Amino acid sequence: MKTLKSIFTISFILGSLTIASAQFGGNGMNTRNQQSIQNTNNFGRYEKSPEEIEKERAENIEKSVEALKTELKLDELQIIVIRKEIETSTKKIFAVVKNEELSEEDKAKEIEAISEKTDTTINTFLNAEQKEKYKKFIENRREKLDKLKDKRLR
Repeated sequence: MKTLKSIFTISFILGSLTIASAQFGGNGMNTRNQQSIQNTNNFGRYEKSPEEIEKERAENIEKSVEALKTELKLDELQIIVIRKEIETSTKKIFAVVKNEELSEEDKAKEIEAISEKTDTTINTFLNAEQKEKYKKFIENRREKLDKLKDKRLR
């Protein structure tokens, strides 16, 4: 069960880092296209600026906190503490992912450790009823992520 929580937390945080997508409107289209071209690396993939990455990360953290707030009926203190914990862990995970000196296996271990700590910390601020709901929330989220992975592998 601890492994399941860790896997979910890892997926939850990584998903928070990668879910957002940019949409271009008619206004300023040429400027945005020029930025896209400037931010494209040698392989033709779009590289986001640090500001774009930070904005998406903040938006995803907010979405995650909102989902937990609604699902667990968090009070204001819980919201503040959980948001701070998720922000801290996503920054740590991002640093691990970007660390080219680590092997993929070492990155996975580091991310799992960060996720376990995050999960443990979040649980310390929940009452018994919220812990049960959080457990179910994690399980549901994990199932959704597994389905997404299955679709991507096909």
